[in-house]
Amino acid sequence: MSSATGIRSALSNYATGVTVITARDGDGLCGLTANSFTSVSLSPPLLLFCIGRARASFEVFRRSETFSVNVLSATQKHLSDRFASSGKEKWRGIEYAEDEFGNAIFPGSAATFSCRKKEMVDAADHMIVLGEVLGFREDRKHSPLVYCRSSYCLPVDLDREPRPAA
Repeated sequence: MSSATGIRSALSNYATGVTVITARDGDGLCGLTANSFTSVSLSPPLLLFCIGRARASFEVFRRSETFSVNVLSATQKHLSDRFASSGKEKWRGIEYAEDEFGNAIFPGSAATFSCRKKEMVDAADHMIVLGEVLGFREDRKHSPLVYCRSSYCLPVDLDREPRPAA
């Protein structure tokens, strides 16, 4: 096993949520599936995601001043699969609303965040995109979609009261 394959396999043990990040490009929309997403700060509210330079949508995210993050719910695996692909056809038949910046927000998401891009940081073959949260919505009726060991799965014990993070 090559070191890259081994590292990828070891990293797959870290369960992540699944997001579709969207941005507007003139009259069109772009979107990509990403699990490299995390909160950075609560005051001010900052988050980040990573995008590969080779992605077809890289230039749109580089130029765009805003973006939206859709934290997918367990019923939205089809959106994850669709936006993991390239091409404009991925928008065909997809229901969405727009946030105040015109970025796509998917009904039924566990949470959505509307962000202003603050900074892009060079990270080898990727860029880290840091955004300030300007608006958000949460829907606890929908369980979040989780990805672990190269498979989709559902979190358990969601009926318990939330505990503060350690």
